[in-house]
Amino acid sequence: MLGVRNAWLDTLRAIAILSVFLCHVSSSFRQLHPSGDGGWLAAAGIGGHGVDLFFVLSGWLLGCLLLNEKNNTSKINIKRFWGRRWLRTLPAYYAILLLTLGQRILQGRGQVEDAFYFIFVQNYAFDSLPFFGISWSLCIEEQFYLLIAPLLLILHRKEWITGVLALLILIPLVGRWLVGDPASWMTHLRIDGCAFGVLLAHVYINYPRLWKWFAFLAPWGILVGLGVLLIQALQRYRGEHGEMPLAGYTLLSGCLVVQSQATHFWKQKASNGILRYIASRSYSLYLVHIEAFAIARRLDDGRFLVYFLVTVLISVIFAELLYRYIERPFMTFRDHGKSDPSPAENNLGVAQKANNACVEFRNASN
Repeated sequence: MLGVRNAWLDTLRAIAILSVFLCHVSSSFRQLHPSGDGGWLAAAGIGGHGVDLFFVLSGWLLGCLLLNEKNNTSKINIKRFWGRRWLRTLPAYYAILLLTLGQRILQGRGQVEDAFYFIFVQNYAFDSLPFFGISWSLCIEEQFYLLIAPLLLILHRKEWITGVLALLILIPLVGRWLVGDPASWMTHLRIDGCAFGVLLAHVYINYPRLWKWFAFLAPWGILVGLGVLLIQALQRYRGEHGEMPLAGYTLLSGCLVVQSQATHFWKQKASNGILRYIASRSYSLYLVHIEAFAIARRLDDGRFLVYFLVTVLISVIFAELLYRYIERPFMTFRDHGKSDPSPAENNLGVAQKANNACVEFRNASN
């Protein structure tokens, strides 16, 4: 139904940011209070792979928008797509970046190379990011935006789209195997999550029979994936260091996304007000939560619960300010262009309109 947000997609966004937050807050506390390997704080580190869920979600949502537009109009308005994406992502990013750079300059740590952060190439410019460490994933997203719309526009056959997306998934898999660095943050080694999300959208829109198999297998994939995650968490708890390949997290994320189209419950009931609130502020929370740790460290009294609650409070306050005064005004400005007939996102983000685009096209095809 148009105008109704997909509940499960909201829940997935909330799960992704909460997982990343828990990973970072636990690792930050462990740096302050080293206690050796193992323990439940070590197990919480598995949540860092919430970023892989973000990648697949992004690919799915944008893939639905772009493929639906192409199927309906035989073209893609690339300039408009980039403009809307940048109005959605850049203002909040640059607000935090400028504040961070200002702090570095006042502390006498500013470098000419810091300018790389303005054009999203820091994931290639540095072996280890000197600040704003979480921005590596934003580089992958922004570079993906530049790539995916032109690709989908010039590929005129469904088979070509399938082949190119498969290649974009295969190249990072082979690349990570060759370099032996599963944590690499360079785009050509991590773009497979975004590409897999677009592939799911492509199958959903253009191959409905194949999609039925995806929908059948997804719950089993989720069960297997969660079982593997549980085993990994137990290994980390015991101080062991087993790790599922990144492709495993991508597949699990894909199964979770596929579930968003399963039934009325998943589409409209699998969320609540708290999760929707977290989902709507997930981007702002992602941008500010690391900075919250710097303040929490000054108030640290050695108790994790206090450290956790302080970082949650600071993160929520900062995220709410960023959302209300940066994110939401620019999204409102972006959405004023109602005369453009191309698919549009609502003022809470791309998620629902992308989902509606998929549903609308599938209904017209059946």
